[in-house]
Parts: sequence; C-alpha cells; structure tokens
Amino acid sequence: MIKFFRKIRQNLLMENKTGKYLKYAIGEIVLVVIGILIALQINNWNENRKAANEEVNILNALYSDFKVSKERIEETIKIQSKVLNYSQILIRIHERQNISEYQYFDTHLDSLSNLIGYGTAWYRAEPVTGAYNSLISAGKIDLIKNKDLRQLLAQFIADFESGFEDQETSMQFLAKLNNETDHFILKIADNKTRKRYNYNSRKNDSLQISESFFKNDSYFGNLFLKSNDERHRLERQKQMLEQVNSILNIIRQELENKLS
Repeated sequence: MIKFFRKIRQNLLMENKTGKYLKYAIGEIVLVVIGILIALQINNWNENRKAANEEVNILNALYSDFKVSKERIEETIKIQSKVLNYSQILIRIHERQNISEYQYFDTHLDSLSNLIGYGTAWYRAEPVTGAYNSLISAGKIDLIKNKDLRQLLAQFIADFESGFEDQETSMQFLAKLNNETDHFILKIADNKTRKRYNYNSRKNDSLQISESFFKNDSYFGNLFLKSNDERHRLERQKQMLEQVNSILNIIRQELENKLS
C-alpha cells in the first residue's frame, strides 16, 4: 500500500503536476491521521472494556466479602444483646438481695454458670476486608467508578481499623470479673461444657456460694461499668451493619446496571 502511494506521488512530480501533488500529499496525511485516530479509538475501547470487566470482578469480590461481614456483624449483635441481657439479670439479682434466689442458684448451678458465662463475655465483629485491601495494595481503587461507593468503603474500613475504643477497658473489666469468680467457676461448670473439653462430671450439684457471690459489690460494680461499654459497642456495631447494608445495596445496583 505504501509503495502504491509513493508511486502515485512520483508520477505526479515527473509530470510537473505540483498542485495535484500537494493536494494528494495533504489527502494522504489526512488519511494517515484518520487511521491513527481510529487505531487509538479502538485501543481506548479495548482498554475501557478491560477496565469495565475488571470493575465487575472487583464488585463481585467486594460483594462476597461484605455479605460475609454482614452475617458476622448480625451474629455478633445477636450474641452481644444476649450478653447485655444476662448482665442485667445478674445485676438485678444483686440489687434485690433476695435469699430465695440465692437458694435457687445454689441448687441450679448450671443456671448460675450460664448467667456468669454469658454475662461476662465480650464480643466484637470481625469483617472480611481481603478484597478491599487487595484493591488498595494494587492501586486500583479508581477502577470503581461510583464515587459514593468509594467513599463508603473508605469510611467503613477507616472506622473498623480505628478499633473499638472500649476494648482495652473492657479487657481490664473482664480480668477483674474473672478474678472474682475464678475460685469457684470450675466447681459450677455444667457437665455439657466439661464433656466438651474432656473433663469429669461435676462432683456436686449443690453449693452454698450464691449468697457470697451476689453480695460481692466489687464484682457487680465492675459488671455495671462493663455493661455500659457493652452498650456503646453494640451501638457501634449496629452502625457498622448500616454501613455494610448501604455498601451492599450500591454494589448490587452497580452490578445490575453493568450486567443488564
């Protein structure tokens, strides 16, 4: 093709047709420029198509991670609500100072064990952030075209990585609570738990320990303070769940738009 155009130019020069030569040369340049522009356009189209396909893959990975995160947060909220409920039950028994209740728990050690076990537990959700972390590490966050989604993702990760403000104090409260019960907690452990960890069955199903336990002001003061932190953390995790739901809704809409 190039030889063909060169031959035409040579013939025009040999025939002294300078005007036609110039017009032809200009036309040839225009054709070359058009060809380059078309090639660039095709290349851009291919790159955009690759980026769009990669964005879909990224959105699918993020969706999978945040679905798991949602399940984890929901389960944590459920268990944490139970912890708060059991803590309240313990504190109310302590405040009532009812001898008949002490007598009940002296002969129902499983109930006492469950109350203490759940009432002094500590939980926090652990979201899955693998897809987002990989995206950041690879410097591909801008492949997500939805600005609102990028902002929500960044905010959620920042909130999560900042940690829970109460974690250190909660661990201190837990240590104090365990110190107050470690001298009898093994004695009242239920047989189901004992069997799970390959221990012998409980020797006694009746122990006179409830009154001294429920009158322990230090224990219940720390439990009260821990419960306050627990409420704050529960609210924090409910906010995280709202963020996750917003992220999932946007990702779902984006995928529907891109795949329709």
